[in-house]
Amino acid sequence: MANRDNIGNSFASSKKEKTNRNNHVIFIICIFIAAFFWILIKLSDVYTDIYTFGISYVNPPDNQHLTTLVDSVVKISINATGFEMLKLNLRSDSRRFNIDLSQCDINNRSNNEYFINTSTIKDKIADDLGIATEKIDISLQKLAFKMEKLSKKEVGIYNNTELKFAPQFDLYSPITIKPDKIIIYGPKDIIDTIDYIFTEKKVFDNINKDIDENLRLVNPLADKLHLSVHSTNIQAGVEKFTESSLEIPIDLSNTKYNLKAFPPTVKVFFTVALRDFSDIRKNQFKVLPNVEGIDVLKANKLQLKIGKSPKAARTIRLQPAEIEFLILK
Repeated sequence: MANRDNIGNSFASSKKEKTNRNNHVIFIICIFIAAFFWILIKLSDVYTDIYTFGISYVNPPDNQHLTTLVDSVVKISINATGFEMLKLNLRSDSRRFNIDLSQCDINNRSNNEYFINTSTIKDKIADDLGIATEKIDISLQKLAFKMEKLSKKEVGIYNNTELKFAPQFDLYSPITIKPDKIIIYGPKDIIDTIDYIFTEKKVFDNINKDIDENLRLVNPLADKLHLSVHSTNIQAGVEKFTESSLEIPIDLSNTKYNLKAFPPTVKVFFTVALRDFSDIRKNQFKVLPNVEGIDVLKANKLQLKIGKSPKAARTIRLQPAEIEFLILK
């Protein structure tokens, strides 16, 4: 009987402890729910706060150089919800603005001092902040800075690329660069030392088709020089080539002597683009003995030279490269 009472008491005690634990859990959950709704209410409220932002200017006019930031910081009053404020505070880049001068109306105040009206960039600032324009108020009406005029000079563009062709492929037409010249702006003592602006270094491997590529131009002194353009385009035709040869009679008409050549013909080896192969003819070649500065009466042999060849034929070589001869009376 005593055992039954003990079991009953233990069961009742366990049930009570379980009920207490459940009550504690429910209480904690209620606290979290209440806190959550309290935070939502607070974040939905509207607050006003003043933030200080740094100012950077980019892309000044090509013929001018930014020298001094008169207004390098600006205070902005923001009237927004707690959600918007929280989002703003979590942004790591939210305390600095880059003002693109190429997109602004620049006003000249005096000499080298210029300014932009903040009313013209208010929409852009609000957009960067992710806040409606009517919710911000900029402390300054104008942002001032100083610029000085730069000298200018036209220079060439140097193609700093390396071409590596697939087997049997080569350039069919010369490389063209557009533009091949640019205007550089900078202090006169610096631009006077510059004649070329280099393209980026680039290696083209296993080329087997036409080249058409935009290349970045390298500014050697980005803090002092401005470039009128920042890239150029290179183009070139590429074709597959093959080697061929023709037996060509040696033309002896360029000497005053009546000569007989041994051998009377020469083998002309050349490379030609496959597209031009069928256009090559024997009569497009002329091979002559080189008698310039040579006393034919004392010579035993004469070197051969190409007197005429088709434009499509490249890397021409002769076999043999010289001939023996007899002077006939």
